[in-house]
Amino acid sequence: SALSLCQAAHWVLPHSQALARFYCSTQRGAARRLVLRMAPSVKRLLCRRCCSLLLPGVGSCQRLRGEG
Repeated sequence: SALSLCQAAHWVLPHSQALARFYCSTQRGAARRLVLRMAPSVKRLLCRRCCSLLLPGVGSCQRLRGEG
């Protein structure tokens, strides 16, 4: 169930960012209610505050840290 919501959020993101955020928050709420652990790869894709998808170039930006 959670994987399908994440996939649906990926598919909907270019069309409606609000709907993708709704799918992600529904996924997080269902996992919390059912006391399930989300996979680390899925957790890394979600913003902790606003439940939006963190995809470079689409919903977020990526920074590289240099040495020094």
